[in-house]
Amino acid sequence: MILWLRATLLAGFLAVAPRLAAHAIHTSVAEADFNAATRRLEVSLRVFIDDFEAALSVPARRRLALATTPPAEFDAAARAYLAATFTVRTPDGQLAPLVWVGREVRDAENELWFHFEVSLPGGIEGCRLHHRALGEQFPTQINSVRVRDGERRVTLVFLARQTEKTVRFRP
Repeated sequence: MILWLRATLLAGFLAVAPRLAAHAIHTSVAEADFNAATRRLEVSLRVFIDDFEAALSVPARRRLALATTPPAEFDAAARAYLAATFTVRTPDGQLAPLVWVGREVRDAENELWFHFEVSLPGGIEGCRLHHRALGEQFPTQINSVRVRDGERRVTLVFLARQTEKTVRFRP
């Protein structure tokens, strides 16, 4: 029994090790543009495909892969995951729901881009962004969001212990 367990653990590690070696740094980058005309925050979030598949597979309790999971199932899991790990709260604390726009795959770069919008009738200033995507899977995960509102810009960096930031532009 113990020999079988060791063999299973070794096989699991060997299956994951090449992906871990593919890139030692785990990051996501997002661009968030506040559209004053629509009063929406338009977000494009880039993650590495293999990292995102690993994170989605944990709650599913089985392997979810972009290449083999039916698109509707993959997208549903992705939307649920992002709704839990990337949130926006208005200055008064109200959760602003994400409106899914779509995704795009850039296989050559191992990138998966998600596009969604957040309705913010009062604007982006003072909103709280919570971004902990992939952090449960990779303790050294670094997430950044570049927020733009016309000419105003700020970059927010989220680490394992700092997953929520308030949008404040310099005067």
